[in-house]
Amino acid sequence: MNDEKPLLHQLGAFDPSEASRLLPLLEQSHVPFELETDQTALTGRNEFSALQFGVNPEGAKILVFVPEPSFAEAQEILRRSADVPPS
Repeated sequence: MNDEKPLLHQLGAFDPSEASRLLPLLEQSHVPFELETDQTALTGRNEFSALQFGVNPEGAKILVFVPEPSFAEAQEILRRSADVPPS
């Protein structure tokens, strides 16, 4: 009996607003996914020039992983979601 979980592939790293649009689409299509957060952009120091010129550092990203058998379908959902303007 093979209880091994399928290999997960990273679909992408998304801003929270992007993820909030994508995740319901994956759920509607019954594509399983796992999430992690990447906060490495928040650990950088605020440089003077960035503060002076109004350049804000990147925020945390949501990493979305899908099982290998669902990866192609998830990529297609992602592609289609990029064609739909945010509401």
